[in-house]
Amino acid sequence: MNQFCFLNGQIVPMSEAKVSVLDVGLLRGYGVYEGIAGINGKPFRFVDHWNRFLSGAHILNLNVPITEESAEKKIIELLEKNGFGNSRANIRIILTGGNTLDGIGYDFEKPTFFIVTEKWEALPKEYYEKGAKLITYRHLRELPEYKTINYIRAVALQDFKKSEKAVEILYVNDGDVLECATSNVFMVKDNILVTPAENVLKGITRKVVLEMATEIGLQTEERIVHELELKTADEVFITSSFKDIVPIVKIDDFEVANGAVGEVTKNLMQKFADLVGM
Repeated sequence: MNQFCFLNGQIVPMSEAKVSVLDVGLLRGYGVYEGIAGINGKPFRFVDHWNRFLSGAHILNLNVPITEESAEKKIIELLEKNGFGNSRANIRIILTGGNTLDGIGYDFEKPTFFIVTEKWEALPKEYYEKGAKLITYRHLRELPEYKTINYIRAVALQDFKKSEKAVEILYVNDGDVLECATSNVFMVKDNILVTPAENVLKGITRKVVLEMATEIGLQTEERIVHELELKTADEVFITSSFKDIVPIVKIDDFEVANGAVGEVTKNLMQKFADLVGM
């Protein structure tokens, strides 16, 4: 079945969608990105995602050529047109400055904006049932609070991640835990749920998990997390729009707690599954 995308004001077949080789997003890596879960034909927590997308566009001085209402309608239309009306999908929104001026500048009035949808591919079931592994890497993203299209380090590390049989790469910097390449990280210690607060992208699934924790009476802390704390954590898990909640039982060469998925993690995983109906 031919798939469709939304590109610069029109829904077009993916096979016909073209972005100029002069686009500043390609030539200079200048743009913002948003990844959203499509659940039964609708974007999950769209307002939260859209507000984060707008904040990134603002910090890069990019012109968003569509309203929130129109963008949501186009996403719903694309999900239906691409056969995801009753299933789960990945939604990607990309905005760049458009064609370059003199090789590095761009015309604010002529951005490139597109939306694509694709089939959601679940992680191996054993990751959720028995837990997965993280590998650490010393890195601090540029503009970490914003979701830009700069994924250079994450892409470069994919072969290493696979060779280590890890689900994600955990960025650490100056002894502090930050975030994973495409996820946020949490730890549970003495029945307190803790997640890094600085130099990280504040994910939407992260936000939902903090809300759910409050609902069940679990104390939460958003603060600086030191790398050594992970070695004494009772539980660790990661969150992502495309991964949901994944328990972590190993980081590099050490086991988290006793190497089993913790009860707090299991509880939050179940609540999240109930919430999204999956």
